[in-house]
Amino acid sequence: MADGFLALVLHAHLPYVRHPEQERFLEEHWYYQALTECYLPLARVLQGLLRDGVDFCLTLSVSPTLMAMFEDPLLQGRYRRYLERLLGLAAKEKERLKDVEPFAALPGMYEARLLDARALLDDCRDNPLAAFVPALQAGRLELITTAATHGYLPLIRTREARRAQIAIGVQEYARRFGGPPPGFWLPECGYLPGVDELLREQGVGYFFAETHGVLYARPFPRRGVYAPVACPSGVAVFGRDPESSRQVWDRTVGYPGDPYYREYYRDIGYELEWEYLESHLPSAFTRCDTGFKYYRITGGVREKEPYDPAMAAARAERDAAHFLESRELQVQYLGRNLDRPPLIVAPYDAELFGHWWYEGPQWLDALCRLIHRRQGAIRLTTPGRYLRTYPSAQTVELSLSSWGAGGYSEVWLNPANDWIYPRLHRMEKRMRALADLHGGAAGFNRRLLTQAARELLLAQSSDWAFILKTGTATDYANRRLAEHIGRFDFLVGALAGETPLDEARLAAIEARNPLFQELDFRLYSHHYQAPAARSAAGVSRVLMLSWEFPPRTVGGLGRHVYDLSRALARLGVTILVLTAPAPGLPEREEVEGVQVLRLAPGAVDSEDFLTWVGQLNRGMVGLAGKIAPCDLVHAHDWLVGEAGVAISRRWGCPLIATIHATEHGRHRGLHNALQRHIHQQEQHLADRARVVICCSRFMAGEVSKLFGVPRGKVRVIPNGVEPESLRVEPQKQKKAATGKRSILFIGRLVPEKGVQVLIEALAQLAPRSPDLLLTVAGRGPWEVALRNQVQSLGLGERVAFPGFVDGEHKNRLFAEAAVAVFPSLYEPFGIVALEAMAAGVPVIVSDTGGLAEVVEHGVDGFKVPPGRADLLAYYLEEVIRSPALGSQLARSAWQKVITIYDWDRIAEQTREVYAGSLATGGESDGAAAGGR
Repeated sequence: MADGFLALVLHAHLPYVRHPEQERFLEEHWYYQALTECYLPLARVLQGLLRDGVDFCLTLSVSPTLMAMFEDPLLQGRYRRYLERLLGLAAKEKERLKDVEPFAALPGMYEARLLDARALLDDCRDNPLAAFVPALQAGRLELITTAATHGYLPLIRTREARRAQIAIGVQEYARRFGGPPPGFWLPECGYLPGVDELLREQGVGYFFAETHGVLYARPFPRRGVYAPVACPSGVAVFGRDPESSRQVWDRTVGYPGDPYYREYYRDIGYELEWEYLESHLPSAFTRCDTGFKYYRITGGVREKEPYDPAMAAARAERDAAHFLESRELQVQYLGRNLDRPPLIVAPYDAELFGHWWYEGPQWLDALCRLIHRRQGAIRLTTPGRYLRTYPSAQTVELSLSSWGAGGYSEVWLNPANDWIYPRLHRMEKRMRALADLHGGAAGFNRRLLTQAARELLLAQSSDWAFILKTGTATDYANRRLAEHIGRFDFLVGALAGETPLDEARLAAIEARNPLFQELDFRLYSHHYQAPAARSAAGVSRVLMLSWEFPPRTVGGLGRHVYDLSRALARLGVTILVLTAPAPGLPEREEVEGVQVLRLAPGAVDSEDFLTWVGQLNRGMVGLAGKIAPCDLVHAHDWLVGEAGVAISRRWGCPLIATIHATEHGRHRGLHNALQRHIHQQEQHLADRARVVICCSRFMAGEVSKLFGVPRGKVRVIPNGVEPESLRVEPQKQKKAATGKRSILFIGRLVPEKGVQVLIEALAQLAPRSPDLLLTVAGRGPWEVALRNQVQSLGLGERVAFPGFVDGEHKNRLFAEAAVAVFPSLYEPFGIVALEAMAAGVPVIVSDTGGLAEVVEHGVDGFKVPPGRADLLAYYLEEVIRSPALGSQLARSAWQKVITIYDWDRIAEQTREVYAGSLATGGESDGAAAGGR
């Protein structure tokens, strides 16, 4: 067995450049030059290794945009003509230099390269991708892909837009090769948490990360970057080896800087007379590279020595031997401390080999042949092969990282290009809303929406930000961005009837960039169902445990379980809800497809709270013993945690826990024995659950911090709302039946809900707004204190306490309200705020917890810092005095609610969590679930 393995990974990508309006276009030259100097020579190297029986393997990533250009008939024809122009130049150069030594042989060298490119095109019928197929079929090449247009994922704002980039990349690969790629190249190695889950949805097994992206993972990777690690999603991650990268990439000590290699920056395109070159240049208007370069690097001065191909080839052989010897020493050293043969991952931009480093393909050929001959300490492999041999990997959590200067997006976000992102983010959000609202579009409108998605994808290419940073072709990058953004806005306007668009104009726009023919704009919808979710048919029976269920409700938990269980039942999942007794209701009944099992009234009768909780859990365990086992158990909050753990162990199935709030968060600390006991119960449930579901990112962070739960074990799935149940259409500002303007609060009357802050804000407004009324709807232990506050501030005639409201009464309050306010000091989610938004009522919320995630300030509501009565009074006055502003906020909020917080979408996300939990098998326990 080898002491270690080397995985050579080449990433081939160019931005989509296609300009049918002009026969010779300067930027298309990027593609033609890369074909001639890099892609076709690399294909020849692989063919030669196959022909000679060399035992090699290589990983090649080809971007969807590059594959589309490979297959484009327009570009294929233009490339043929490009070759003919350069062959004509080669003939002239041979004549010009025939008696000029030592340059006389160099034009013939380039002519041979061009003739070989033409011959290879003949063999592969003008599609360069086909030239790599023999190595792929022989199992020597592991072919992978990347995001649709190489969009830089950490700076794409919405999950839906990131998903579209990944899904389209995978679809384009699958269309050509019959299935998902084994691995995926993250553009610019840019990773942010959650990307791995999107890859898993698409069936991708691994990706690559920059060195520090792996080394700074939590917990620390025991094998460093010399073996793959795994994300909590199960997707493997390979880290870049810095030493092998340095030997090739480094500007000062890297191999390509050897003085005997060809100098890239001396080209006859800039040095000979225009009249001599004009008909042969890739552009008819501008001097540019021809590929005819006659000097070697020599040194840092302008006076360069003539290029000697034989000497350069010898250097490539020498450098290949040095690289191999370095890797052999490296794996021998690493192997002393690892429990498996180390893997050295050496990823490079493919264009380095042949384009920037002319001898790069020779070096690669020499390295593969040398490893084959030696059969020594190191062997070539691919990430897929290594995973099949060593499938186990340490699970870690990665954080945001990239390659490039700084290692954290600095190249793609800086003063030279930061203006791009507000525009792109606006397009993302608009595309998401259009996909939600027009999911059933057909015919002309479907084509229009598909083209809008295509323009967004093309605008997101990471190449434009890179070009603006480096300053190399900024006019072109700015032009491309303006074109794609402008066309997107034009198409969106046409859909709304604001701009005219006929069949001919749309067809012309489509023909300009004819890639991604199978693009489905609905990828941008919140309602899109990923393949992993669609394959979740194995989830057939789920037992939910909840201490409250309508009509027995105390807070929002019972309503959550009621709505979620019914939505899951609509998806075909059999849901059994086990809950506490409810006076006057049967112990077993079916509620809209959900089987509800209630404990007998006498089973839970203690007046002591903790005793009551113990009776509830023991009763649930006993009742579960009388029904057939389910596929998994889903426990809602700590009050049913003991039963959840016991039942999942008895049935040998996973336990899922939804933690709706924490005792520490409610009280801003643990101040007595009861609170500490509840905290311990929450800790036990979080430890034993295989997955913990939280309703907001805020709650996910709180659960991870308080209970030490790895973030990868936590899934964020929001609460939802059913707008139709509120029976209030979006409308303009409304007045209460009394003729006075009404402020509304609905919720439990406890200190953390912040009603005391709202009352103080009303007191500040009262002198200048004598017609304002406040309705405080709800019950709770803080009611007496709030009534006393109202009286002390002289607001007795201004504030009403109608008690608990639900159903028609709540809807009537929404209909009468000018504004709804939720000034919580602590709020895991705030479902009643969603209800107000769905009812068409403008909302003002505290900028805290889940509320901060629901409302976008100034767009669909206002946010104020918790406890700031003065700012709350300011925004209340803004909304009440400007009915048009209130209506605008309400319309935006209503649209957000019906697209994002839809219970069917939430049920699909929950079912996906169920399916992922079942895929790992067995009952939940601390170790299996990732607990401490």
